[in-house]
Amino acid sequence: MATALYRRYRSARFADLVGQDVIATTLRNEVRADSLAHAYLLTGIRGTGKTSTARILARAVNCLDLRDGEPCNACSACLEITDGSSVDVLEIDAASNRGIDEMRDLREKVKYLPAALRRKVYIIDEAHMLTTEAWNAFLKTLEEPPGHVLFVLATTEPHKVPETVRSRVQRFDFRRVSVDDIGGHLARILEAEVIDAEPDALALLARAAQGSVRDALSMLDQALAGGERPLTADNVRQALGVADPGTLHSLLQALAGGDGAGALRAVAAAFASGADPRQLLREASRLARAAEFAALGQTAGADVSGEEVELATLLARVAPAGFWLRALELLQAAELELRQPVDARLQVELCVMRLVRETALGQAQVAALETRIARLEGAPLGPVPLATAPSPTVPAVRSAAAPPSAGATAVADVTPGTAAPIRETAAALGAEAPLPPATRLPGPLPGDQPPGLVLESVAAWEQHWGVLLEAVNRRDRALAGVLRDCRAVAADEASLTVGAPYNFHLEKLNDRSRLALLTDAATEVAGSPRTVATRYVGEGAAPAPRFGATGEATQAVLDAFAGSRVTSTRLRDDAARRGRGGAA
Repeated sequence: MATALYRRYRSARFADLVGQDVIATTLRNEVRADSLAHAYLLTGIRGTGKTSTARILARAVNCLDLRDGEPCNACSACLEITDGSSVDVLEIDAASNRGIDEMRDLREKVKYLPAALRRKVYIIDEAHMLTTEAWNAFLKTLEEPPGHVLFVLATTEPHKVPETVRSRVQRFDFRRVSVDDIGGHLARILEAEVIDAEPDALALLARAAQGSVRDALSMLDQALAGGERPLTADNVRQALGVADPGTLHSLLQALAGGDGAGALRAVAAAFASGADPRQLLREASRLARAAEFAALGQTAGADVSGEEVELATLLARVAPAGFWLRALELLQAAELELRQPVDARLQVELCVMRLVRETALGQAQVAALETRIARLEGAPLGPVPLATAPSPTVPAVRSAAAPPSAGATAVADVTPGTAAPIRETAAALGAEAPLPPATRLPGPLPGDQPPGLVLESVAAWEQHWGVLLEAVNRRDRALAGVLRDCRAVAADEASLTVGAPYNFHLEKLNDRSRLALLTDAATEVAGSPRTVATRYVGEGAAPAPRFGATGEATQAVLDAFAGSRVTSTRLRDDAARRGRGGAA
């Protein structure tokens, strides 16, 4: 049976470690100077060389022909350790030997001298799986082991190792291996195997490995199993379930342009070609990241090819600001959801639809804000020159406190073309202070509603009911749930009447605070002040009006003060009776 590539090409020397130069140099120097620690903690993601380093270290401390801190891999000690036949080098899987009994047994055995080698080496893999009781039993031995013993702990989750243990060992953190380093390592292996491969194929494997050399070699084995030579990028895509670049680019361009139908067609094409949902989301995230980098004037480095850099620049230019940042958030969330037993295709489609919807709503809001800002900037603020004020005739004005002086001149009329400044005119009129500057009252200008949202009819409100629900949901989710079953029954340019199908809905809508929230939401969506009334539209008789309901008299007040908030207050019964008694 053939041996897997990652086993055949496991690192045999410190110099062979891929992408861990600092760790390799430090350990080699310690071996050369015979200044090794009594225990080491090797941490990092899977496939970065932790176990390989532990085995190299075991050979180095026992090698009979050490060469500049590197094991010779030819002496009897090195060969025994490599074959796994040495009784003095023990590899313990902490996932299956995690209890206190195993640690007590180890504690009893460490005091015995090595049978054949110079030092005993205990390699404890997945050390974070040990129980608290096992750590407590092991702690004293780990702190002060016999001189002939060396402990090497390896883990992917160092935060689960007790602090008391971490403080007693020398720790090395193995970083994710870069795409370039993995690609170079794969190229050397294929050269040794006498197999030709396209550079794009190696780049795909290196990116898909996400920093793990072992994963890269496993995927290379999978791609080579197809038997096609030379190894092409298409072979790798089919083996890994990576979407075709054209389909992926179409998906991102459709998202950038807000084309929901085009985006869903691209997703369907990707799944029809056998794309893996997680790989599709990862590739989309990678290009979305590159587009956001391009929008910020940066490049995404080795994660993208030259052609993809051009695509990222185009995507950054056509999408609105912040779009790719939000896309990254949604894509990452969707990939996280795939860890659960869910419909993978549905999750991808939900992510796409959510992004398209949010983009459309955001663009409408931005357009509305830009329109309002433009109108605000064009509105007259501060002192208004009389040359622009419509004042055909101004009668003479006398001061009520004193008779007009002889020098006072009565102004009969002022024409726009010959008007004097405000201060001079005020003095001529006998006023004690200049006229205050003309300012506009706060609030939306007439006609400040977003383009395309002319909400002056029931049909218009029904068409944009979802937008109103979104605005209400941001304020009160419970109110949005009630409003979902309601509908618009009357509307004009200043008001909206909401029909409630059940008494429960009517009571909730007529709550004073919630009615105010609904009014604010309707005003926001319409872009101009709106008053909101409620009406029972269910079957049977309407419920008795409650305090806070909008009756005819209240509606008349609301109509008279359109755009203002009107608060109704109910007098207590005894106060009302006293008022009637006093009137009598």
